[in-house]
Amino acid sequence: MVTMTRTPVPKKSDVPLRLGRLTATEQRIWRAFPRGEPVDLRTGDASLDAPANSGRWGADRVVRGEVIAALLLGVRPAAPGAVGAVRIVGARITGELSVGHGQVAAPLLLRGCCFDGAVNLDEAVTGSIDLSGSRLTTLSAYGAHVRGTLSLHGTVVNGTSELAVRADGITVDGSLDADEVAVTGSFSLINAVIGGQVTFNSAKLTNSSPDGKSLTAGGMRVGRSLLARELTAVGEVRLPGAHIGSALLLDGATLTGGQDGSAFQGEGLTVASSAYFRTSVRTSVRASVHKDRPTESASTNEPAEPVRFTATGTVRLVGARIGGGLYFGGAKLTRVTSPSGGDGTATKERPVLAASRMVVDGSLYFDEKFSTDGELRLTGTRITGHLDLRDMDSPDALLTLYAATAVGGVRDDLDSWPRRLNLDGFTYDSFSHYLDARQRIGLLTRQVKRGAPRETGGFRAQPYEQLASYYRGLGNDGEARTVLLAKQRAQRRQLPWWQRVPSHLLDLLVGYGYRPLRAIAWAVGLLAAASVYFAQVKPQHVSTEDHSVFNPVLFAADHLVPVIHFGQPEVWQYHGAAAVVTVVLTVLGWTLGIAIAAAATRTLTRS
Repeated sequence: MVTMTRTPVPKKSDVPLRLGRLTATEQRIWRAFPRGEPVDLRTGDASLDAPANSGRWGADRVVRGEVIAALLLGVRPAAPGAVGAVRIVGARITGELSVGHGQVAAPLLLRGCCFDGAVNLDEAVTGSIDLSGSRLTTLSAYGAHVRGTLSLHGTVVNGTSELAVRADGITVDGSLDADEVAVTGSFSLINAVIGGQVTFNSAKLTNSSPDGKSLTAGGMRVGRSLLARELTAVGEVRLPGAHIGSALLLDGATLTGGQDGSAFQGEGLTVASSAYFRTSVRTSVRASVHKDRPTESASTNEPAEPVRFTATGTVRLVGARIGGGLYFGGAKLTRVTSPSGGDGTATKERPVLAASRMVVDGSLYFDEKFSTDGELRLTGTRITGHLDLRDMDSPDALLTLYAATAVGGVRDDLDSWPRRLNLDGFTYDSFSHYLDARQRIGLLTRQVKRGAPRETGGFRAQPYEQLASYYRGLGNDGEARTVLLAKQRAQRRQLPWWQRVPSHLLDLLVGYGYRPLRAIAWAVGLLAAASVYFAQVKPQHVSTEDHSVFNPVLFAADHLVPVIHFGQPEVWQYHGAAAVVTVVLTVLGWTLGIAIAAAATRTLTRS
């Protein structure tokens, strides 16, 4: 005969009067606490056990929040040699669960539970907390200190636009797991300090108010990475001044900004490693890591499919510092307009990427069919690696590289550049593959006009000088001269018509001095034509005592070659139309001579 022993029912003297009489379920939890034993209240029916269906749960699954709080705050000691803990699965927790300002040594595990009231951890010091798969109204952990990990994996929080999860100033010694969380309202982590990593993979954060913020984490410090792969956020994601100790991963995320037009605010953000805003490829199998999490289950094999990073609104990285590469491969950024005047009628088109004064210690990638129709504003950005535009698919975009630097050069295809560019002040080392100057010059004609960013045909001198410097650095002075000639012609198009006439003449004669062979050809042609002309028109002999013979070739050369004299003009003179020809010949001679001398100087002094 086997004798069955039962855990004794808690004595009335052990239960504080303020808790009243414990229900049978609460007594079970009370008895389990000293040894940290789990209490599983689920029925085994996955549909019924889902927290969303807690209205169908019986009274035997109801637990008061104040009972759990009392256990956490030390109303019962742990058993000798054991760790006291609250571990409950599948309970409906009524009333507020509040341990604010308390010292909680016991771990808290409430998986797959439904909370009717708020969870208050404000300024509490606690052990690890696991609320995986639960359903909450609000979670407040302002200034709390979690000496372990905080898991909200698969948790649903139906809060308000002002408050859903408030964890400003929280310190978590371990990691924060918010994978697959679904939050309606604001998720706030301002000035939070997370020692491990923060994960929002496949999370859904929704704050649909006009100026809603789905995630607010300004000044947050993360010891390792922030992983938010395939995050869906309605309302601005804010990380201004945040510091991430390793990587920032937003591959496959979908960000929809608020009324102010901002989708991601990362001004002053620091990422020690690389930042990723790329297309994600979903894994074919998603297996459950914790078998007792009611919201998770192993799925069947699914074909891998790409999920683009998309942002509707501005991605702001002004003054950000990225320690590795910055990847936008395959991303899609959509521009929005927002009111610019007090009357609300005028609209302003905001850039899809605002990254002025950003520093990227690796390379910046807009490859793999990156797509946008808005402005990529990289004013003053410094890229230590290269700027990669290969396979970029954004013909209607505006790429602003004003005063930007790509130390490692540019990787591109001609077709990958947008039709509108602002390259004034952009400096770079080289291009990934060599193209002749005539092909590269076509990019410079896409320069937008000042004050009219939708119109091309603007002129800036620096982009031409920079391109010429690139060819000169390769030792190809001829291609450099082609670029500089194109610069003069582009500048001429900006002049009034009456100022273009002498400029056209200078271009025709000597190619602004960048075509020395043309100058020599003109000189030879003019010498031949003038010689024929002077041979047909008889000059006047100035000195009757001189008996030299008139030489039309030497006479023409005397006027055409400014630094050499053959003595013909001192003996022979022309009047009338022929005299005018000699003056014109002298002017053309000086012009051609200067051009030939300048070309010779460049040839002798080029590096």
